[in-house]
Order: sequence, then structure tokens, then C-alpha cells
Amino acid sequence: MTFQLVYYSQQDPKWKQDILGFGDPGDTIGYVGCALTSTAMLISGHGFTETPKSLNQKLKNVNGFYSAGIVWGAVSQVYPQVTVKSNISCQNTDAPLGLIDASIAAGQPVIVMVDSTPAPGLLTHWVVLYGKEGSDYLMLDPWPYQTDVNKKTYLMPRYSQGNPLKRSIMHVIIYECFGASGGIAVPGSTSTTGTDQTPPVAGTVTTSSNSARVKADVAWGLNIRSSIDTSSPSNIVAVAPAGSVLTIVESDGASKIGAVNQWVRVRDDKGHEGFAAAWYLEKVQTATPAPETVPVSSPVDEAPVSTSTPAPEKTKLIVVVKSAGAKIYKTASTKSAIVSTEKSGARLTVTEDAGTAAAKIGKAGKWLGVKGTSGKRGFVDGGLVKK
Repeated sequence: MTFQLVYYSQQDPKWKQDILGFGDPGDTIGYVGCALTSTAMLISGHGFTETPKSLNQKLKNVNGFYSAGIVWGAVSQVYPQVTVKSNISCQNTDAPLGLIDASIAAGQPVIVMVDSTPAPGLLTHWVVLYGKEGSDYLMLDPWPYQTDVNKKTYLMPRYSQGNPLKRSIMHVIIYECFGASGGIAVPGSTSTTGTDQTPPVAGTVTTSSNSARVKADVAWGLNIRSSIDTSSPSNIVAVAPAGSVLTIVESDGASKIGAVNQWVRVRDDKGHEGFAAAWYLEKVQTATPAPETVPVSSPVDEAPVSTSTPAPEKTKLIVVVKSAGAKIYKTASTKSAIVSTEKSGARLTVTEDAGTAAAKIGKAGKWLGVKGTSGKRGFVDGGLVKK
């Protein structure tokens, strides 16, 4: 089905006083329930009607919270058709706008984190992006603002805080809903967003029926999987860089290229074979050779892997917790959920670029992305750790 806009306010009296997840008495949906409310709007738009109240209870039933912090992947325990495709922290990097655009074009809205105030420090807030106009996104904002889905609400006027679009988004959650037919109902328009927005190829050219190219805007690379399950990276057999040409190895595969929620069996130039999302592929023009591109690194949580000889891992940067101990938070804010509490001397693995991380180690107020001793990821104040 086409994604339908559904609006919920976290301040609705029907649920605003409900305790969010397993949080403290003050952690109500009305106060800190923007992520939950955004998720309720998203899955309801896909046809699985849930209010923040009902979704809160269902996620609690499957232990879908760390204290008051939502466990994004737990949604698929309630609705197996809805799985997390990408979970990207970009507080210290440019937001992956190409990835967001591609998801919206495929009829899959995106949940993002923004800074809700121009005051010093970060006060996190989550909204749903469902369309793009020029250099701005259309959004559903769970904090009461403009609640009529027939009117357009833009991200930048309220949440840019003077930054460009690529620096106004600090975290990206992309859910993939299987069974969605593509397209998003945009207010004030007789059509929907979707694959019809793909620009036509200029000129008259012939196309190859047994190959397809990864679209140029898939800068994060396209996963080739042993199955179409996207709930875990464990079935990724290879990652094809943007612009690379894949061989189609099923008889009717060419007819699926570009189609939303279709999977096609392909093989890359190294012999890795599996399923790829057809909506991130385009037909190959045989009049000109396919350009070679270098894979672009990104903070996507599904790292490239190989079924043959694994690529050597980069040296991991380790930091040590100082004598005072340290708490690891779900996001780069002391107002977010505590992922773990680390004792003095605990060794934490840095999860962000070592070059960027080095300048934060030992610096109070600088948030550092780490993986704790429990294996859970989050952020720690740089002043609490040392090399």
C-alpha cells in the first residue's frame, strides 16, 4: 500500500502521562516520547495502526526499551514485516542525505534525530521525514507544531539551528516495510512520491538484460545478501559500491530492476552471489562502459563483509575509563537512556573514526562513540576516558 500520513502528538492527553518503556516516573511519553511517537506514526502509515500508547505497551512486552530508550530493532518483534535497514549516527559527520532520499523515493519514510533548541548543548528530538522539496524535508513532528497532515511542515525552519541540511540531522533510522507497494501520499499533491521520481536516462541507448548497475546515489554501497532478511548484517555476503555493475542470475530478474520492494538475485565481479534490493539498481546502458567508482566509507551499521577471505580490519582504537568510572548513553546526551555503567579501568572500543576520536579523548564535554564491555554501543563523555 502507499504510505499514508498519520499524525500523533506525544502530548495527547490519551497517553502523555504514561511512563515511557521502563523509565523513571518522570519519563513520560509527553516529556521524552518523541522517538516512540515517531515510530508509531511510521508503522501506522504503513497500515499497522498503533498509537504511542499501544506501541509503548507492545514494545514493553518484548523488552523493547533500555530504561526509557527505545530499542529500534524490537519493532520487528511486534511487526516482522518492519525491520531496521540502517541505524546511523551522524552527529559528528554529514548526514547521509542520498540514503534518506533513496529511502523516501522507495516509499519508506525515515526517522531522524535533530537538535530541538538553539541553546548551547544538544537537546535531542525525533521526527519522521516523508518527502523532500528543494533543500528541505517534509516532516511529521510529534511535538505539537502543525498537526494537519493536509498541510506541509518543513524541517529546516524549526530545527536547522542555523546549520545546513546535512548538519541539521544527527541520527538516521531507516525501517524497511516489506509489502509496501511504494509511494508516499504527499499533502497538496495528486500524486505520491516514489520510484516515478527517478530521472529518465538522457538519449537513446540500448540496455543490457543480464546486468544492472548500483545507482550512483547509493554512496554507502549496496548489500548483497544470502536471503532477503534485513534484520541482521549476518547474511551480507558482499557490498557492491555505487556505480558497480552486477550480473543478474535469474531468468526474470531484469523486469524487477528499479521496482520497490523487489529483490533480484545477482553476482558481483568477484563471484559473490545473493539477493540485492532492486530499487537501488538501474539498467545498464551498453552504449558506454560503466564507470568505475571507489567505495565510499560511511557510518552505516552494516559493514562490508566477504564470504571468502575477509578484508583485514582497521586497528581499533581503545580507551580506558578513568578512576571516576563512566556512563555510556544511548545518544550524545545525558538526557538519553544509560546503556551501561563502566568501572575504572574498563577498556572501551571506539566506534568512530580514530582521527576524529583522538581529539575528544580526555576532553570533558566532547562525546565519543564507543562500545562498552557489555558489547552495547553508545556515547561517553571524552573527559572520563584516556588512551
